[in-house]
Amino acid sequence: MKSKILKASLISIVLIVFLIFIASGVSAEGSSDNDTTVQTLSKGGLTINYPSGWAAAAATSNYSIMSISKLSSIDSLGIGQVNINFEKKPLEGDFATFVDNTYKQMQYDSSFKLISSGDSMVDGKKALEYRYVSNQNGVEREHKAVWFEKGGQAYVMLYSAPVDQFDNNVYVFDYIMTDIQIT
Repeated sequence: MKSKILKASLISIVLIVFLIFIASGVSAEGSSDNDTTVQTLSKGGLTINYPSGWAAAAATSNYSIMSISKLSSIDSLGIGQVNINFEKKPLEGDFATFVDNTYKQMQYDSSFKLISSGDSMVDGKKALEYRYVSNQNGVEREHKAVWFEKGGQAYVMLYSAPVDQFDNNVYVFDYIMTDIQIT
């Protein structure tokens, strides 16, 4: 009997040591030796901090203040496939109506599908948040847009990524949204 208990105890101890060994190996794989530094970009009354795996990028919108792209997502044409764009548009009328009208136009375009909309906060200011999917030239992208008003202007922070990369990178947008400084 003592032999069976001793054997069971020994097996349990070996199993626990083995599990600890495996868990420490998994933990080491999840960590990275690469240092991530925080970079700062300030333009158009906005200051953002973002990780070093991202860089300032050119944007094609006439309303763009600034844009950043994930470095590893830049394609052979030099275009970032995972990006965050910051725009400022002249506000025409009531802020909420102006923003809602932007997305109401999408319901008539089959290449856009609204996923959700609601209230949000940016630097202590009330904001409106919209998530949608677009399909342009067979490429499906997911977008998260957060709008706020300042000085008669409508500002929008727009995160955009291929659908299969959206969830893995949205944390950068969410961090910027909580850390942004509006001057």
